[in-house]
Amino acid sequence: MRRRFLALAALLVVAALPLAAAQTPAPKVPDVAGKWNVAMELSIGTSTPTFVLKQEGDKVTGIYTSSRYGDSKLTGTIDAKRQLSFTVALDAEGMSVSMFFQGEVAADGQSIAKGTVNIEGLGEGTWVAKKAQ
Repeated sequence: MRRRFLALAALLVVAALPLAAAQTPAPKVPDVAGKWNVAMELSIGTSTPTFVLKQEGDKVTGIYTSSRYGDSKLTGTIDAKRQLSFTVALDAEGMSVSMFFQGEVAADGQSIAKGTVNIEGLGEGTWVAKKAQ
């Protein structure tokens, strides 16, 4: 009798494992919509632009604003692992320049760290950002 009880208990535990796994929610894409204050370190100097991001699911669009070049459009994506990637199409004194950004959004969604930027023809740099309050 005891053996049957243990066998039944073991069977119930094994049968319940897929249910427990199915109830674990998939990671959510973080909300990055809003204004961000940015600090960039580049080989040609520092910059403090802002991003205003809009988000629909994993798609990100918005405006990159710098004191030197004004407003430029940006487009990109954010994934459930909190990796943000986007491209800025910048008009730099009559020349079209693409800037490629990647960064990791913090778990609380309020900052971005470990950012890298590659500026077409000008090299690479790093960046961090904090969501404006």
